[in-house]
Amino acid sequence: MVPIPSAELRTSYSLYSLEFDPEDANRLIVAGGGGPGNHGVGNKITAIDASRPDTLDIVSEIELSRDEDSVATLAVGPRNRDSILLYAGVNSSADDIAKGKNEHFRVFSLDQPSKAKASSEKPKITELSRTSLFATTEKDTYQRVLRLSAPFPGSAQVGAVATGFAKEPEIALFNVPNMGAATPELRGNLELVKEAVDIDVIQTGNDSYQLAYCDEYEMRIMNIGKGISEGPKLVFTMPDEAAVTGNARPTFRSVRYLTPDFLLAVANLPKGGGVVLHGFRMPKNDKVHSKLKEKEEEEAKKGNDNADGTVTTDRGAKGTADETVVAQRVEEPKARLCISAKLPRSVTRATGLAVRNLSPPASPTAKQGDAQFVIAVTGQDSSITLYTLDHQSVADINLIVNLFKVTTFKNVHNGPISGVAFSYVVPPADSNSDEKAVAKKGSIRPEYVKLASIGSVGNSCIVHSLPLKKFVDKTAQTRRGGAPRSARYVLGLKSQAPSPKGLLFFTALITLFIGVFVQSFLEVKGYSSPMIGARRFVPVSWQQNPRYGAGQGVVGNANYANSESLTSDGIHGFLASLLADKDLKVQDGQAKKLVLNVGAKDGIVQVSGHDAEVDSTAPTPKEWDELHETQKKAWK
Repeated sequence: MVPIPSAELRTSYSLYSLEFDPEDANRLIVAGGGGPGNHGVGNKITAIDASRPDTLDIVSEIELSRDEDSVATLAVGPRNRDSILLYAGVNSSADDIAKGKNEHFRVFSLDQPSKAKASSEKPKITELSRTSLFATTEKDTYQRVLRLSAPFPGSAQVGAVATGFAKEPEIALFNVPNMGAATPELRGNLELVKEAVDIDVIQTGNDSYQLAYCDEYEMRIMNIGKGISEGPKLVFTMPDEAAVTGNARPTFRSVRYLTPDFLLAVANLPKGGGVVLHGFRMPKNDKVHSKLKEKEEEEAKKGNDNADGTVTTDRGAKGTADETVVAQRVEEPKARLCISAKLPRSVTRATGLAVRNLSPPASPTAKQGDAQFVIAVTGQDSSITLYTLDHQSVADINLIVNLFKVTTFKNVHNGPISGVAFSYVVPPADSNSDEKAVAKKGSIRPEYVKLASIGSVGNSCIVHSLPLKKFVDKTAQTRRGGAPRSARYVLGLKSQAPSPKGLLFFTALITLFIGVFVQSFLEVKGYSSPMIGARRFVPVSWQQNPRYGAGQGVVGNANYANSESLTSDGIHGFLASLLADKDLKVQDGQAKKLVLNVGAKDGIVQVSGHDAEVDSTAPTPKEWDELHETQKKAWK
């Protein structure tokens, strides 16, 4: 694998959140702090220049009040004239919270100096506004998660924040301020039964959005329209197999939209069993389902309007109005698991997730074509595992395939990783696409997607520059005289498909073990001629021929041994070896007869003359011709 350049910067405070500027991939914003108190560690927001792959430089920084909490969450908003809006989650001071006032949502401005003053002045960060978006006033509640929908030119953004440590958890939705405005416009608050582990927002149309959030075991989505929003819908529940297998359920850790049709989630297996990446196909809001839902609501309304306060079902049964019994209940469509991958064994628990589309659509209504997504998962061992995922689009069919591992950065930080983020990528312009230029190495300036991660213990910020390369699908059909095939970016690092070598090696090893065991058993019991010499390694008492009872004798004709068992090359076979040192000469025209007797205790075969004294308790010997063919073969 090609070397991946990286740069590191250490700050004077603990880092808890980070985000890249959507319009400048070289500008990184980090934030954190030591929280309230006179402990010498301030609460700060820092702007970093990441234009060089081997160096990170601080270009601007603001220190916040030490009476307030540290910066827990951060997001980079749209441009406001010559400045960039920054949104942060900072709890108010303990005195203000005790009074029921917690202005946790802060808006900052990163002011850019004019070109004439750019050489002498640095960007400046100032606070513009602070407000409270949560309905709860609990003193332990803080802004745990902050997410914005991806920016599109000429389109408004929607954001969402979720509570942490709240007895009455909630998610607050807000409109991102337009040009000239600083204070967000609250759209509403969504009350939750359980606290949200993670959330994400995506724009699905000109004025439509979708919110996805999950607790430990359930994932829900909510469609957001212009001035109106639908209620949340349960789309996936972690299967509970405790009654069958006795194992606990996996738990969700992070969710991120890929496209309006697909969502990626990270789940931690129980008892530190590992981490799994899941790709879900989201349910569609088809017209048929909408009509059925309208019919369902009409039936429910008619039932609630009955004079006797009862609800009538389609079977004529009656129940109280509080039961809300509805005829022809329509089940909500569910998300379907369509792809998954398990992280390396060393990663037993995931702590974060970042996803970047290398070929994003130009507008929220544009169709997502073929694209590659780069994925980063942080683990409890301070590692970052990279994956790539391909999105394929043919006519109206969309697929996500090839969720393959690229590499793992081990021990990235001295302690846990508190945040990870990718820089934004601008696709190559179609009008300037040139297949020859793409194929010719070195003809185009190298491009990178930057992967930034922060550590809260070591106060460290590290940026890896991952190389990109242009890719032209030569299998795509083009019309004669038409536009050339368009190019898109893919990661310049080779991904690794799951290898079957491990499974094949394990299967071969088990097969070899079984073969050696069976052959050893056959040799010890006398069913097979020696090939691995197993009889040398087992006690003599084990070496019994199961085809003859203990003490059973066999009367053999010496001429048979001479004619069939002994050859000109020497002695071959078990029977021949027993008779090799015996006098087998023919006397008085008759062949000499010998008795082969198997010892009852030691299993040793003794050879004696037919007229020799024989134990009276021993079974009567059998003539050679009386033996079955399989017994003859065994003696041979």
